[in-house]
Amino acid sequence: MNAASLTAGQRRIVIIMVIAVVVVSAMVAGFVVTSLQSLGNLSPAATPSREPTSRSAMPLPTPSPSPAPAPTLVFEEGIWSQVQAARLFDQIAYHVEAIRGLSPRAEVPLSFLDDSQMATLLRRFYAGQDVEASLLPYVELGLLPEFSPLNVRPRQVVGVYMSEQEQLYVTAGRQQNSSDDQALLAHAYVHALQDQHFDLSAMDDRAPTTDTLLAVRALVEGDAMLLTAFYRYGELTAVDWEHLSELVLQAERPDYGRTLNSVDAWTRLQRFPYWEGRRFAHMLFQAGGWEAINRAYIDPPRSAEQVLHPERYVEKLDGPTQVVVPDLGPILGEDWTVLQQDTLGEFVIGLYLEALLPEEVAWQAAGGWDGDTFVVWGDEDADRLLVWRTIWDSTSDAAEFERALGVLIPQQNLPAWPVDSPRGLAGRWWESSTGAVYLSRVARYVVFVHAPDVALLADIVEVLP
Repeated sequence: MNAASLTAGQRRIVIIMVIAVVVVSAMVAGFVVTSLQSLGNLSPAATPSREPTSRSAMPLPTPSPSPAPAPTLVFEEGIWSQVQAARLFDQIAYHVEAIRGLSPRAEVPLSFLDDSQMATLLRRFYAGQDVEASLLPYVELGLLPEFSPLNVRPRQVVGVYMSEQEQLYVTAGRQQNSSDDQALLAHAYVHALQDQHFDLSAMDDRAPTTDTLLAVRALVEGDAMLLTAFYRYGELTAVDWEHLSELVLQAERPDYGRTLNSVDAWTRLQRFPYWEGRRFAHMLFQAGGWEAINRAYIDPPRSAEQVLHPERYVEKLDGPTQVVVPDLGPILGEDWTVLQQDTLGEFVIGLYLEALLPEEVAWQAAGGWDGDTFVVWGDEDADRLLVWRTIWDSTSDAAEFERALGVLIPQQNLPAWPVDSPRGLAGRWWESSTGAVYLSRVARYVVFVHAPDVALLADIVEVLP
């Protein structure tokens, strides 16, 4: 049948159908930011460049310290679920931008994945993270137990922003109708805004130690937690922080298995950026609103101490002091290599002491921290040498930490027995089934050394400052 054989009524029907197709296509093009992608096309190179979103050209309302909570948006299942999900996300994004006072500098690519694709994406991401290496100082210190290679398992997530790919992924087919799910999408989107304005990967790269990295991530997650609280609850006095912190933590951190999940210190290490970070961000917000938080990205906290005590950050007091541990290679010989050199900081020290000491004693002893350097050496026989040199705000703070370690060492190395100082060297000495331990204090410095035997320990102590 050709067009000429159609009646006038039939032609009208065909025209109406064509118009309908054009309208539907325009809706899909406008609301679906990216089409469904296979995991083989999730690399940054496969993501097409996009023009800045039209939202960035719109004037944003002035953010209020207590904005109204975002409305809960509901969409129906069916053929339009992905279109509606994209519309939902667009409204979430606009509300986040209005609260946070940040406009996107470019379109944030949005991809929908099913549960299986999202799990594969997350497994690939976690496999690229050297988790074992990052946990080594905690294990060598005795804060975490030794473990075989970790079986890191992703959790089910609503959405996640990948700064490496500068892309946001949303799980398709999930019901994002709940306020919690929409709050998690808001949390993911604010990470995209942070990345565009402050370059999150570069911030991580500029954090050379465990302590500095904890502080930087506390700023990033604390900022995002504060925004998510405003989005979800409207005002901070109404926030259930326990619920919100656990919600975001479960969405952003994988399951590391029973070996780590059962350890309280590990739980608190993971919780630190969200719990202590939001306290830090809240203090900045009270002092100067979102602009004060923006300025913190230019001059981020340099230690977990400044996060735990935000007033020290604001007043630019008590930055960490660099502590020198000399090169021990000439004494140890060529069979030994440095496995780890790090700064642990006040928070990790507090967790370490609290594992065996009363909570108040542990955190009081950790509170005078001013800097530390923690070095682990290893040889071909899997022997370890640990040298930990710390400096404290005052001699009394150093003496308090020395006393706490003196109580902890015999408990941690059971059975341990004191031995006489060899070669007339100062300090306190112990032997145990795991080697020999040394502890001493000189003015504001405290030195802790764990070696395979007393003879090697004495060689090391003789050259330490």
